[in-house]
Amino acid sequence: MSATNINDLLNDKLFQVIGSTPESIAESLTKIDLKNRTTEGAQVFAIAIFAAAVNKPTLETFLADARFSTIRPLLSAAMSIQGRANMTAITLMGHCFLTTDLASSVTFATEFRKKMGQNHLWDGALEAGSLSEKQRAIMKEKKRVTDSDKAKALGMGFLKWTGLVKGTMSATEASLFNVQLSKAAAPSASSSRGKSRAKASPEPIAEEESGAFLVDLTETEQVEIPEDVWNYRKDKLLHSDEDIVESIRRNGTSNFITRTRRMMKDDPEGVKTRGATTLAGSS
Repeated sequence: MSATNINDLLNDKLFQVIGSTPESIAESLTKIDLKNRTTEGAQVFAIAIFAAAVNKPTLETFLADARFSTIRPLLSAAMSIQGRANMTAITLMGHCFLTTDLASSVTFATEFRKKMGQNHLWDGALEAGSLSEKQRAIMKEKKRVTDSDKAKALGMGFLKWTGLVKGTMSATEASLFNVQLSKAAAPSASSSRGKSRAKASPEPIAEEESGAFLVDLTETEQVEIPEDVWNYRKDKLLHSDEDIVESIRRNGTSNFITRTRRMMKDDPEGVKTRGATTLAGSS
């Protein structure tokens, strides 16, 4: 028997030695494909946040609620051990969801945050609040072994994946949920002229552009970038299409345009910023 055969027998049991991770949770979720299923996504969100605050018997009673008749078998297929809820995975998922802004609109999450004494696991040392010593010890260990950036990516990525919030996934989020992010579309004479112009920036600092380039953020989402903004990024800052797309995803279209226009005003030839090695921060 080869090592591959042995791995096939053991890979789905890796959680026994390394525990659940944002990566393993995302992999499990993609097997049941909740993409753009907002109703089921909302139910998973509620179940996971509830699980983060309670014990296993209480969670299983909650899951038995008739309202979860659709999501229950799906969640069981993705996150169960011998037919019972995988509490480790579901509670970690709940803590990842607590890192999102959506959790601020959920009363149960707000009250649980008060009990923890912070918004989410990675937001402090878990020394405030009113957790029991056992709860605090469990949460500290979960925090210690889980990368905070991956946890946040799972939380926000799930919301975008299921359609609960709108927006383009970051590279990390897309990687977790096996979503392909498109590169910038090459502008053409027919597509770059005569299109409706991008919305005005909140703080416009330049004249309105005469044309716009269509840029593919995903296979289904395009945005229009003013021609002068596109040309400055390409010709003066020497940014690649991939650099521009990543900056739009990170900053949002409006902020991307506003920041670029500010750089165009302060540094018309791009001399001050051309040598930057990344697009982080002001870009």
